[in-house]
Amino acid sequence: AVDRLRGESVAIKQVALQSAQMLFTGSSPAQMLQQLRLVLAHEFRLLASLRHPNIISVLDYGFDKRQRPYFTMLFLADAVNILQSGHGKPVEYKVLLIQQMLEAVAYLHRQGILHRDLKPENVLVADGVVRLLDFGLATLRADVQESAGTWQYLAPEVLWGETATEAADLYAVGVLAYELFAGEHPFNVYDPDFLD
Repeated sequence: AVDRLRGESVAIKQVALQSAQMLFTGSSPAQMLQQLRLVLAHEFRLLASLRHPNIISVLDYGFDKRQRPYFTMLFLADAVNILQSGHGKPVEYKVLLIQQMLEAVAYLHRQGILHRDLKPENVLVADGVVRLLDFGLATLRADVQESAGTWQYLAPEVLWGETATEAADLYAVGVLAYELFAGEHPFNVYDPDFLD
């Protein structure tokens, strides 16, 4: 989209109705809309408070004419995920990508925030600059109550029901780093014994 005030291209993130129904099963439509508003406001407030060159900048949020929630963020032209960006590149480039990702994660942790959903789709690269995004599951360290995230990148202790800590984010970074260098996930995630 185009921001008419600034004349710049922006990206719009919108919560899909199917995702909302999965998140708030059993809620009435009015309750679901209220819960969606709270989730979006939480993610926006969290993102708007963060200032780091390797974290996506959010600009505004609201609801369209049909009451669908959205927020706008910096548009990353020609962005690809971290694995795509590093594919076929020299080791030094891959190390720089991991370094930038770790700097962003360290910044989050210094703010008392856990991302809880680090995966290739949430670590984009444009012009050699890594940007973390999608903070829908992020939370303050003190507020962590339930397990959340993409299971292929969840630390074993989180899969076993323990509370996520900074170590869980670092585990996800380690899995991404392994994939970046080896070209595959460190575990056969399709093996039925994977979670044992």
